[in-house]
Amino acid sequence: MSRDDSRRDGFMDGRLRAVLFVAVVIGAFIEVSTPHRRYGPLVDVFALAAVGVVGAAAVLGSESAATLARQRDRLEQVPQPSTTVPICRYVTGPVAPPPQPPRPRPFLRERPTDLSVPRFGDGARAQGYPWLLPERTVQNGIAADEATVGAFTIRAASVIGPGHRCGQPAEPRQDSYRIGRSRDSRYAIVAVADGLSSAPWSDAGATTASSQAVTLLREQIETVGFGGLDVKELYGRIAESIAAHAAGRGVGTSHMATVLITAVLAEPDANGVAKAWVAWLGDSSAWTLDPRVPLWRFSAGEAKDRAAAVVSNEVAGRLPDTPQLARDHYVTLAPGAALALVTDGIGDAWADPAGNINEYFANAWRSPVPATRFTADVGFDAPQCLDDRSAVVAWNGDRV
Repeated sequence: MSRDDSRRDGFMDGRLRAVLFVAVVIGAFIEVSTPHRRYGPLVDVFALAAVGVVGAAAVLGSESAATLARQRDRLEQVPQPSTTVPICRYVTGPVAPPPQPPRPRPFLRERPTDLSVPRFGDGARAQGYPWLLPERTVQNGIAADEATVGAFTIRAASVIGPGHRCGQPAEPRQDSYRIGRSRDSRYAIVAVADGLSSAPWSDAGATTASSQAVTLLREQIETVGFGGLDVKELYGRIAESIAAHAAGRGVGTSHMATVLITAVLAEPDANGVAKAWVAWLGDSSAWTLDPRVPLWRFSAGEAKDRAAAVVSNEVAGRLPDTPQLARDHYVTLAPGAALALVTDGIGDAWADPAGNINEYFANAWRSPVPATRFTADVGFDAPQCLDDRSAVVAWNGDRV
């Protein structure tokens, strides 16, 4: 219905009501003006009431019609939805990434890669595992020192290997080192021990061996001098100390088995050349570095057969059972040269011709570095290098 039609309908309804109202008023007037014999006043009252009712109905009807007309006008002004079917338009949005398959959870939670240590190749997976503690109280997992003894600059560090610190249960650091000097600082004394993994108390054996070695070497220097150092007496007395320690713990001597390498460095001569006495039992080793040649060279120790299909870690001698197998050797250090005593955790990596670990350490340790940097290097990350690693390096002066 249009707006004009609705107005026309409302107008017609109003006229009809007006005609009816006029007719009722005329009829009421005639009725009131005509005399009645009986009930005259009562008839007049009903006539007037009829006029009032009809008048009110006419007024209310007109107002209601006007209200409905206004409502129809408002509804016509509101836009009505089209009855035609709209055309669908598709908007191309960003493609949702495909769901990623769940990552397998590792047996142990991995740590972020340690950027402070040198990494070779893909590294060792165990390097990223968290460090765990052994069940019993043991020595610290890391030890480090730096010192100057006469003309010698010394750096030392020992770090528990990745394969020992992440197992269940974790093992103690089985390496141990000690550094010392003679009373007059003319001689620097070094001892590095490596407890055998097969011995349950090898960490205690290594600690006893390295500590006793420095103490006994200081005694020999004071009594017989540098030229009278005796490897048989030295290692025999160290073996006795370890055996006594084992008896105190109530375990057999094989439970504290360890290997050991020691050195005494004498003050340089007038030309700056120093001489070192090196003694060893087992597969720890001594290496020398000429600062002009970027390579550590094997100098003393029990060399492993690298040509074999499988490189054996079995050692021919150990403390405290076979001290008589200990051997000694003299090494000469030119000015600026360095002597390193290392356990096989480092020595095996340096001896591997397929890798570049030896070359890295030759360049990194061409001259003394801070103890913190030295310790980080000892904690290097390389494939299949899981054993404890210890190194004590003495530079003949700090010249390059």
